[in-house]
Amino acid sequence: MPWPMVHFAVAEKISLSNPSPELLLGSISPDAIHARDPVTRAEKGLTHWVVDGRFPSFEALKMNCIAYWNKHGNAEWKEFVRGYFAHVYTDIRWTETLYADFEKAYAGDSSEIRDTYNAEVSQVEFDLLRSADWADQVIAKLRLAHSFAMDPFVTHEEVSRYRDTKINWLLNPSDEPGIVTRYFQEDRVNRFIEQTSNEFIALFDGWKIDSERSLQP
Repeated sequence: MPWPMVHFAVAEKISLSNPSPELLLGSISPDAIHARDPVTRAEKGLTHWVVDGRFPSFEALKMNCIAYWNKHGNAEWKEFVRGYFAHVYTDIRWTETLYADFEKAYAGDSSEIRDTYNAEVSQVEFDLLRSADWADQVIAKLRLAHSFAMDPFVTHEEVSRYRDTKINWLLNPSDEPGIVTRYFQEDRVNRFIEQTSNEFIALFDGWKIDSERSLQP
């Protein structure tokens, strides 16, 4: 799965370069389960509607989005929900494209594939942090975001703790691996962000969603 900066990049594009604080927070909130200790693999999957190792269909994603979108009427909640579902869609497409390509191309020891992946996606985070002209503004907005629970998956306390942990991680230079990526080069990641953002915009347009109206099933 991609890490926060990729999700922020998608949020930035689907909002036409003006993401709200809650859209940004929603865009990382499925992973707020990592703020829970202990947590099971099944619990991690459920925040993304993963069952038996399978992501939800787009139809299931739509129906779940409808249900959450209509839980509350305020705009901040709806932005949070839009970010949350953008995250899940981005994870689906990452798994199908860049991660699948990585697994095929990986030439190292099989026991080190997870370490290699984590090092490369960590480096991508810092590469994007330096190259994206919106990075500082996103971090500032994220600090201001109102936290919501996504019942029954994550609590608002977990969402807040995860946000703070990720901001601190990104702002600590010692967390950067300092490597040249072999499998997740920045240009490939940027193409993925562009394509996935366009796909998600089209998906939401098909669901008849905006900040004023409820979704139409």
